[in-house]
Amino acid sequence: MKMGYIRQRKGRWNVEIKKSRGHKIYETFTKKSDALRFMNETETQIQQNKYRDVSEASKTSLKVVLHRYVREIIKDKKEKARERSKYNVILRHDIVKKHLTELKSSDFAKFRDERLALGITNSTVNRELSCIRVAIQKSMDEWNCWLHENPVKSSIKLKENPARERRLKTGEFEKLMSACRRQTKFSSPSIYWCPAINWAIETGMRLSEQLTLRWENIDVAKRTAFLPAELTKTKRSRTVALTNNALEVLKEIPRHIKGQVFPMSYNYHNKGWRALCKRADVEGLRWHDLRREAISRMFERGMSITEVQSMSGHLTLQMLSTYTTHDAETLAQKFKN
Repeated sequence: MKMGYIRQRKGRWNVEIKKSRGHKIYETFTKKSDALRFMNETETQIQQNKYRDVSEASKTSLKVVLHRYVREIIKDKKEKARERSKYNVILRHDIVKKHLTELKSSDFAKFRDERLALGITNSTVNRELSCIRVAIQKSMDEWNCWLHENPVKSSIKLKENPARERRLKTGEFEKLMSACRRQTKFSSPSIYWCPAINWAIETGMRLSEQLTLRWENIDVAKRTAFLPAELTKTKRSRTVALTNNALEVLKEIPRHIKGQVFPMSYNYHNKGWRALCKRADVEGLRWHDLRREAISRMFERGMSITEVQSMSGHLTLQMLSTYTTHDAETLAQKFKN
């Protein structure tokens, strides 16, 4: 039984479907083929009692969805401070004022282009789009905000830049050590910053793993640091072997009452690192680059691929390879042997 019809108006195709008792469903499309497909699928769903009403989504803004996602989902994530900061950036954009049923793929393409115009990297913009997509999907699956499709489509994703190769340049480590000994607003003296930098270079731990590392999980006698599954990115526990330098680092750190080896919040660390690099006159160095430095040094010491993988926690060799940048001078020395 035919319940709807299509008509063209101002270059767009309007669909009207009579559901029951005077209730009608309206949708607009740029292509006639999309309009026909929607009408046929909706009529079939109605006849099979599978149609889901979009009324809740039509009165729910993206802002409400994002706030709820942060409040109910992010709170249980390991890196909640970092995750929350991503959503806070998105929530400042005008796109969040729109209701879910008003959002089109073109809206997110515009969001993408505006972020790029501000100098935001392709990878960061892709992460932001992914955050929005995940939150909308959650609202569709569990919060009764049903949509015909998620408006954040994979086709609007950007091609990401090649993997970073940044490592410490000659003299940068010494500059950082000197700078972190000076007290500033966001950086305490070397009591934590100098050991934190050294630890990152010696162990290759991710920042989240380092900031949640506890004294109870360090075994000095066995020269190991244990990372529980719930505190790793891969959700797999691992035990990191400690170098002589790493053991020396532990001797510099006073025991904090909370039990953390490095008692810093993510936000405190993020601000402190930026201030530290600025004071040290070190440009373009991210904290995560220290992980690349560490992994590259492991290979330069002659460790095998599987040994490095057990230290770094990478699930695949392909991922591990993106963190490896060999120094040409170091490689040249091997040719002498």
